[in-house]
Amino acid sequence: MMSAEQLTTILLAAMAAPGFWELLKFIIQKIQEVFSDRKKVTIEEISDKLDDQGRKLNSLEKSFTEKNAEDEEREAKAARRRILRADDEIRIGTKHSKDFFEDVLRDIDFYEEYCDAHPHFKNKCAESAIRNVSATYDACKAHNNFL
Repeated sequence: MMSAEQLTTILLAAMAAPGFWELLKFIIQKIQEVFSDRKKVTIEEISDKLDDQGRKLNSLEKSFTEKNAEDEEREAKAARRRILRADDEIRIGTKHSKDFFEDVLRDIDFYEEYCDAHPHFKNKCAESAIRNVSATYDACKAHNNFL
């Protein structure tokens, strides 16, 4: 094993040799390039992963939006069925409680808001039923004639 004195002598001799500082500068530059390239690769890798995650997030958001739209349409159709059923029952003379009418009126509000927001949605079949349910509710309320 070399002693500290021998090592110092060798280092001093190397430093005095022509081109030592250029060699040392070259080695440091290459080390910096390696680390700087690795840094670029790491940033590129991170950027690629973020892009992948962004695409996955966009796909998930699109799926969620489509699912939400399907759920809203399904709920609008269910509200329309309840409105039409209430209209049928009113037309055959079935009496209903105030709570029943209030539930159907909430369905009407939801259904009309949905129809306004979605003009492509078929609405014609419920328009007269809505008028009849609303008119019957108003008449029952005016005469306190609920079940």
